Amino acid sequence: MRNSNYDLASKLVRRPWSVVRRTDHTTHTTDYRLRTTDCPCRPPWWRASCLTAISFAVGAGCVTPEYAVRPTPVPDESGWARELELTISAYQAREFERKLARLVQPGERLFGFDLNRVVDNLSRVTERPYLQYSVFLYRDRDPNAAALADGRVYLSTGMLNYLADRGSNESEPFESASPRSGRMPSEVEAELAFVIAHELAHTAAQHLVKRYRQLQQQQMMMALVGLGTAIATREGGAPAQRIAGVANDVASLVNEVIISGYSQEQELESDQLGIRYVIRAGYHPQAALALLEDFKRFEVPGGFLRTHPYIERRRQDLERYLIELDAARQHPFASPSPTPIDEARKRLLDAQKLYPVGSQSWKNLQQQLDTLKRQQ
Repeated sequence: MRNSNYDLASKLVRRPWSVVRRTDHTTHTTDYRLRTTDCPCRPPWWRASCLTAISFAVGAGCVTPEYAVRPTPVPDESGWARELELTISAYQAREFERKLARLVQPGERLFGFDLNRVVDNLSRVTERPYLQYSVFLYRDRDPNAAALADGRVYLSTGMLNYLADRGSNESEPFESASPRSGRMPSEVEAELAFVIAHELAHTAAQHLVKRYRQLQQQQMMMALVGLGTAIATREGGAPAQRIAGVANDVASLVNEVIISGYSQEQELESDQLGIRYVIRAGYHPQAALALLEDFKRFEVPGGFLRTHPYIERRRQDLERYLIELDAARQHPFASPSPTPIDEARKRLLDAQKLYPVGSQSWKNLQQQLDTLKRQQ
């Protein structure tokens, strides 16, 4: 039974990969279902304001977006945006610490995977290769994954075990399993790469920063509605001050960003950006389609105010995008595609221009450029 207290961790893992595993100890059978979303509790005055703006919220957040080719994100590396990302990441990291998350050491293999190598391959080809990426593992039977805005990547033991053979063999020791499904290791690693790439796309596209701005605008709108109501009913200045205070409460907005998660538009964008990273890093993109096809069996139909697109919709959009990519490459007048190393080098050079020459960030980027040069 879900604890009646507010559980931030349950919101953190509400992702496309978030699956709840239930075991019937009588029949010794295991069942998987996608985690359903819950609506966080709000005080009565907040719910009243929300009811005033409900048509806006439903229209903006619950309609599945049309298919579109997403543009390359341009990161906002301003001091304000970075401070917001660090603040949100600190909130989220504390919840993973409570789950006993631990840092995965370089070269360490878990469930047959070299997690640091996969993250390193992918992070180099994102729009933010200069972040300090690191990988953490935490014990959770549910298959989950997340990437924080500061570059920390979290994977559950359930996710690695699921990817190892689509159904864990619990007779094997913890963290010792290797791919056992009969598929080639490269196929399994490509699926892992897509899971991680999808999460890194949220970081590269700064979805939490955009979510913060969106919620800030919505709260301001509700504050104005509440202010008009207070004036019309002659309640005086106290209610108006209270509502205006909430609209400008940074801590409240940060908490709301963490609770609300990502929109359907952002999830679809992360699929598309993630598959680009998968291709650039040298993994086979068809593995993503196979993974999503398998995830369809976990999905529970229905659900009002749904925040994530249906798995089949995600798979169809991704398949369509891959077909369009393949057609563009085969066009006789298409310009030659740059190699992954060339693309990574360009991103590093572009990022380096954002920092003063000789600064610590500039030096970190130069080290990555030197490493790429040695690989050519």
